[in-house]
Amino acid sequence: RDSNPEIDSNRFVTMNVFPRFSTTKIGRNKDAPRVWLEGLYLLRAGFVPAHRIQVHFSEQRVEIKLAPEGTRVVSSKTRHKQSIPVLDLNTSALADCFGPITTLQVQITEGAIVLTPTRNERLRATRCRNGKEGSLFAGGGLLTEAARLAGYQPAFAVEINEQYAKVFEENHRQTRMFNLSIEDVPVEMLPTVELLSIGLPCEPFSMARRVEKGTGKKRDKTLPPEAHPLGDLTVWAALVIRALNPATVVIEEAPGYLNSGAGFMMRLFLERAGYTVEARVIDPREYGELTARARTVIVAHSGSDFRWPEPTPNIRTFAEIRDDESHLEDRYFTSETKPWLTNHWANQTAKGNGFTSTQLDNQSTSVPCVSKRYFSQQGTGAVVKHLQRAECWRWMTLAEVRRLHGVPDSYYLGEESKTRAGEILGQGVIVSFFQKIIAATRNLGTRQIPKSSTTTEDNTVTTDISQLGLVFV
Repeated sequence: RDSNPEIDSNRFVTMNVFPRFSTTKIGRNKDAPRVWLEGLYLLRAGFVPAHRIQVHFSEQRVEIKLAPEGTRVVSSKTRHKQSIPVLDLNTSALADCFGPITTLQVQITEGAIVLTPTRNERLRATRCRNGKEGSLFAGGGLLTEAARLAGYQPAFAVEINEQYAKVFEENHRQTRMFNLSIEDVPVEMLPTVELLSIGLPCEPFSMARRVEKGTGKKRDKTLPPEAHPLGDLTVWAALVIRALNPATVVIEEAPGYLNSGAGFMMRLFLERAGYTVEARVIDPREYGELTARARTVIVAHSGSDFRWPEPTPNIRTFAEIRDDESHLEDRYFTSETKPWLTNHWANQTAKGNGFTSTQLDNQSTSVPCVSKRYFSQQGTGAVVKHLQRAECWRWMTLAEVRRLHGVPDSYYLGEESKTRAGEILGQGVIVSFFQKIIAATRNLGTRQIPKSSTTTEDNTVTTDISQLGLVFV
């Protein structure tokens, strides 16, 4: 190697460990993209100031090589009285190579440097828009039904509960079912999808649950929600997101998830993976729904201009979803026929803790959240008042709860088991509302790299990058 008066390159020879990887940003200077590399690592690779180099631009790739006949030279800058090698690429050819990509991987070997998009940029650039949806922790498929109504085609579902999986399959028959626990799912066999919908189990983040499922032990309130046996499912969901690389992710959870450790971790993970993340706790009643089922909703997308549904003044009443009363008379009860329930109401009212049943009539504009155990006739579930008789009530029918949750009449809920159907509804989303949220992701603007061709310094003509089939969204 030639020696620079200020640099003894020989002392770096024994320090060579290649390949060396780093990242750099594409900046801008003089109305053109710019990549600026500097550091002693360049010297270790042989890029001594004043040595000549050749630069080759191609699709998603720039190669810089030492070349005695090269058209460029390695420059330098002085730092702490030491001359540091510098490579400065300030040319529109970078835009032709990389389009909207701004972060590059720098791979250095002896006498050569290769610039390519970082892995994260490559993943972001290859997120497809094939109109398909996949579901994790799918339950009976209500979130997938919302996606279908919003225009997506269901492609796969992961659901551990066999009975819920059967209900899902009955409604979405062209969908590949993985009736497995999440850690056993062969991720390599999951179809590529545009939308991944995730209905994380709410037990760890639910304020209502005081005992641990399965053990019956009281929950230790000194522990964080993530200490729950299901608290790790956020991590498993993140692993699937990274593997599938969908264009859009929609997550629904209990309100407590938003500001939990797991909720923060998920949002930070999605942002680091290159998504734009929107997150909030939403009460469907603010958007024209009747039920008070508030949920954390996270929308991670790869497009632009996502808009939440506009708040809608509620002009609906319970009368809108009420069943035909002509065949329901035998379902009504009184304090004489169900004294345990009315006594429970009286006791809770005396205690002032609010654990009584909301009594619905035709003018009611809000229905409390229906729990998964609603049809087991618990003492806190909402009841419907008789149209004529005072102090006479019934529980809502399955058809009323179906309509309350915006579930189409044609959607099979496994009605032969009213308890199971109630669980699917009680654990599922408000379909009509989530349809609106998901529809807002369906047509987020996609952007193809504009066609262009540029003659490079070594007389190579770059190929139109859009021919690669990469869609940037």
